[in-house]
Amino acid sequence: MTALEHIARTNVLFLNWRDPAHPQAGGAEAYCYEIARRLTGSDARVTLFAARFPGSRASESADGVRILRRGGTFGVYLAAAAHLLRNRHTYDAVVDFQNGIPFFSPLFTPRWTANICVIHHIHQQQFDLFFRWPMNTVGRLLEKQISRLTYHGRAVVVVSPSTRQGVRAELGFHNPIYLVPNGSPRPHTSPVARAGTPTITVLSRMTPHKRVDLLLKALPELRRAWPQLRVELAGDGSELPRLRALAADLGVDSAVTFHGHVSEDKKRELLGRAWLTVVPSVAEGWGLTVIEANTMGTPALAFDVPGLRDAVRHGHNGWLVAGDVPLSRAIATALTELRDASARDRTARRCRAWSASFSWDDSAERLAQVVLEETRRVHRHVRSRRRVSDLAVLTRFEARDGDAVERALNTVLRETDRWSRRGDSFSLLLHGCDEVRAFQALRRLGVREAVLRLAHRREELVRPEVSDAGAPEPLPAPTGPRPGARARRDPA
Repeated sequence: MTALEHIARTNVLFLNWRDPAHPQAGGAEAYCYEIARRLTGSDARVTLFAARFPGSRASESADGVRILRRGGTFGVYLAAAAHLLRNRHTYDAVVDFQNGIPFFSPLFTPRWTANICVIHHIHQQQFDLFFRWPMNTVGRLLEKQISRLTYHGRAVVVVSPSTRQGVRAELGFHNPIYLVPNGSPRPHTSPVARAGTPTITVLSRMTPHKRVDLLLKALPELRRAWPQLRVELAGDGSELPRLRALAADLGVDSAVTFHGHVSEDKKRELLGRAWLTVVPSVAEGWGLTVIEANTMGTPALAFDVPGLRDAVRHGHNGWLVAGDVPLSRAIATALTELRDASARDRTARRCRAWSASFSWDDSAERLAQVVLEETRRVHRHVRSRRRVSDLAVLTRFEARDGDAVERALNTVLRETDRWSRRGDSFSLLLHGCDEVRAFQALRRLGVREAVLRLAHRREELVRPEVSDAGAPEPLPAPTGPRPGARARRDPA
């Protein structure tokens, strides 16, 4: 059975700044809601608590998720605290999404409630873009020192290896960290004809840290080499009026179309027609727009910054740009590579293959594993014996008695470890340990010969295994570990 099946009837509260209906909803809201509705599909009881916005209902239900809206942009934090205090015995687990500032849920829940903090990306440098002193300093203090104290020892979920690195290096967290990447939209069978002339599509919230202005400033030079170049900008936000004015001042407004907020169908059309999507953001947790574009066969060009360097594989599904390289030069190079229709077709196939490596179903299963593991841990009133580590080990071995090994896996591995079986061949991905501790775990399983090595960042994202030739290949749908097993020991 999967972790999703085992958390049936578990009462889970999701705390997120906004819900998907919010006018300023973005990738963080998509992540929260796509996972929440899959948990309800497995009969978990999920409540999403978010800020109320003009014209919204205080309470409603969508896809089985109960949505509660209280407070405003900042009042939602006090409202959430009051809700937790009034419902101290209601929720088995609280998934607290830290969008710069978390909800500090451990302060308002009893010790038998599992509190999980989800972090998309680090905001330490971005507070200056939105606030002046002293509020920018207060924001940094809340995200770093206060959060570190409040969530001490509790599970942290990140969406990318870059965010995990930031949580360690910038925030100084020593918590166990689990990687739960974003999913990917389902591929669409109805084809969208690629534009016959160079076209760039950008889907983004128009806010300062997205730096869409850099693309507009690159257009005058690009248009001299590519006079037919078109730019389609989709998205709303506070920067939109300034961007319209900037395009007019640069004399490129005739080449730019501002679509504002668009429907999902329009989004797919714009991405499907584009030769390229450009993501000039200062940093991201992951880069969901990259994967959305890849689903439509469109490559992405982005700066080599946290999050985006995980979503973009340079030369495969797009290009990464060093910070000192002019954006106009990088775009010109990409457009030159995409000049031929055959080159665009080859790139499109690579993009679709990469986006297919991710799914919201797998993301929901991974988060459910963390919820299950943390719920059982707090009920046992013990901490994991495994040392906090960000390493992961891939191993493959053959077993003479595969059924016996499978039974042993159910008691040795944690819910968040991954394994699959093909006949008597087993593949394992063990997170939070090095080769030595993984070897010790294999010895406890009775395995004497195995191929094992450290997993790299991409393999942690797409759940690879080690093939006979040593090259990574996708794991099939996991058959374990069985979360229902009672006896548990950490492999290290």
